[in-house]
Amino acid sequence: MIVELTIYLILATLLSAIRRVISGMKNGAFYGKTGPHSPKLDKYINNLHFLETPAWYAQFGAVFFYTFALFRVVNYSIEWQDILLQFTAAMLVTMGTSAAASYHFQGWINYGENSPFLNPKEDTMSEFAWGPIKFWWPRGFLDRHKKLVALVGAIVAMAGIYLGLYL
Repeated sequence: MIVELTIYLILATLLSAIRRVISGMKNGAFYGKTGPHSPKLDKYINNLHFLETPAWYAQFGAVFFYTFALFRVVNYSIEWQDILLQFTAAMLVTMGTSAAASYHFQGWINYGENSPFLNPKEDTMSEFAWGPIKFWWPRGFLDRHKKLVALVGAIVAMAGIYLGLYL
C-alpha cells in the first residue's frame, strides 16, 4: 500500500510542479507581449493554448492522483472492483471540478477579449495545442448552457467524493 500511494503522490507532486512552471511561462508570455522578451516566448505569446492545454492536463492530473490516493487510503482494497470504483470516483471529482469552474474560466477570458462575461457570439470551437499537435474541436456547451454545466460539474464532483469515501 505504501509503495502504491507513494507513486500516486509523486505523480501528483510532479504534475503540480509542472503546472507551476507552466504558470511562470504564461506570466512570461503576458509580460513579454508588450515589450522586449526572449524569443523562447514567441510561440506562447502568439498562441497561449500551447501553455493552457498542458497546464489543464497537469493541474487536473494532479487533482486526480491526489484524490485517487485519498480514496485508496480511506477504503484500501486489492479487489479490482473496488479499485475501479475508486478510480471512477477520482475521475468524477476531477472532471466535475473542471466543469464546475468552466463558466467562470471562460467568462474571464471573454472579458480579456472585451466581450461580455456570457458571450452569445463566443467561438463554437476550442483549440487543443500541445507540442507539435494542434487542432480545433467543437465545444460541447456554449452561452447560457455553461451555467448548467457548472452546476452539473459541482454535483458530479460531490458524487465522486461520496463514492470514493463512503462506498
